Amino acid sequence: MREVVIYCRGGQGGITSARILARAALAEGYYSQAMPQFGAERRGASVQAYLRISETPIRKRSRITSPDTIAIFDRSLRVESDAFKIINSENGEPNSIAVDASAIAVRLGLIVSGWPVVNTAMSGAMARHLGISLSSLEDAISQEVGVKVEENIEAARIAYRMVR
Repeated sequence: MREVVIYCRGGQGGITSARILARAALAEGYYSQAMPQFGAERRGASVQAYLRISETPIRKRSRITSPDTIAIFDRSLRVESDAFKIINSENGEPNSIAVDASAIAVRLGLIVSGWPVVNTAMSGAMARHLGISLSSLEDAISQEVGVKVEENIEAARIAYRMVR
């Protein structure tokens, strides 16, 4: 089973990203689970989302404490872990992939209330790392995202192709 924790701020789309990836994994024949964890709902508050992908039914319903992968949507969120990281940043660090999802979102006009919404770009990077096909990811975005669908799909494509 693959377990991913997404660390983000409210308004960046981390919970939607977990749902997108769970739906894409399901389309590829995997079992999947996406769960949010947040406190007071407000833009900018710290938010976590959990994603599980497995070839067998998932019985766990708890938070993820030892993830395989961590996605960090906002670099100001300090996360101490030995897990592999996918970071929204221009610069990576050891044991990580850096994708400038903020720049991708700005370039494509994916901005809400002055904040770049990085979920689909980060979903693209995570999907590539997790071995989810681009076509399943595109279909999942079409089903989960209600606005600027083509721009969101393009953001995912750009980030997907950046990851090797």
